[in-house]
Amino acid sequence: MGKFCLVDNDRVEESNLSRITGARYSDAQRGRAKVKVAKRIALLANRKAEVECIKDDVAKMRVAKKLTRCDYLFLAADSMRARLVFNAVVHQYLIPGVQLGSKIRAVANGALDEVMTANRSVRPGDGCLWCNHLIDPKLLAEEAKTDDERKAQAYGVEEPNPSVITLNAVAAAHAVNDFLHNYLGLRPDQREVMYEHFHFLRRRRELVKPRVDPDCSECSRAGLRYARGDLAELPCLQADRSHMVPNDRPRPT
Repeated sequence: MGKFCLVDNDRVEESNLSRITGARYSDAQRGRAKVKVAKRIALLANRKAEVECIKDDVAKMRVAKKLTRCDYLFLAADSMRARLVFNAVVHQYLIPGVQLGSKIRAVANGALDEVMTANRSVRPGDGCLWCNHLIDPKLLAEEAKTDDERKAQAYGVEEPNPSVITLNAVAAAHAVNDFLHNYLGLRPDQREVMYEHFHFLRRRRELVKPRVDPDCSECSRAGLRYARGDLAELPCLQADRSHMVPNDRPRPT
C-alpha cells in the first residue's frame, strides 16, 4: 500500500512555484505547507497510501526520531544541518538513503558555468557525507542567514525565482529509480555504491565512487555512531547551536 513520512518546515510561496513539482498558484496564495502538496501528489498516484506530514525542522530530536522508523530515506534539503542529521540516522540506525539535489553556478558576467543534478546513495558503512566533504562545519553557521540568502546558497544564483523545476524533477526521478533497482535487487552488483552526477551544459553523466575514511567516527564500524541506535545521541538542535557538531568527532582530512 505504501507508507510515507514527509518532513519539511516551509510553505509554498509564489517565488518557489518554479521549482516545486505539482504546486499550484492557489497553494502559494494560501501558504499551503509543502508537505501537504507532496501528500496530495502521492495520493493522486495511490489513494491507498498512508502519508504522514510533519511540518517541522528535521533537526529537532522529536522529528529526527520519526525517521528512525523508516526503511529508506530521501534527503532533498539544502541545509548542512539536514545533511548532518540524515547522515547520522543512516549510520546510527543502519537505514540506507540518498542525498539528491540540483545546482546552478554562474560566473561573474552572469553566464552559466555549471548546471547539474546529483544522486548520491548513502549506505551504512560505505562512505558518508562527512567522508566525502559534503558536510562543511563552517557552513553550519549559515543556518542563521535569512531565507533569501539560504535560497541563493542552495542553487548558486542570486535570482529569487530560479526555474529549476526540471532539474529537481530529474534528480528526484533518478533517486527513486535508484531506490527501486536496489530495493528489488535488479542490479548485478548490489554492493556497488556510486554517486551519479549529471552535467547538462556538457551533456555528461559522471559516476563517482564515494570516499570511505576508515577512521571516520560516523560511518566506520569502529566509530562512535555506527549501528549504535538509541545508545548514541543524534546531533539534533540544542539550546546552544555549538552542539550541532559533536566536539569529539574528528574532522575529515
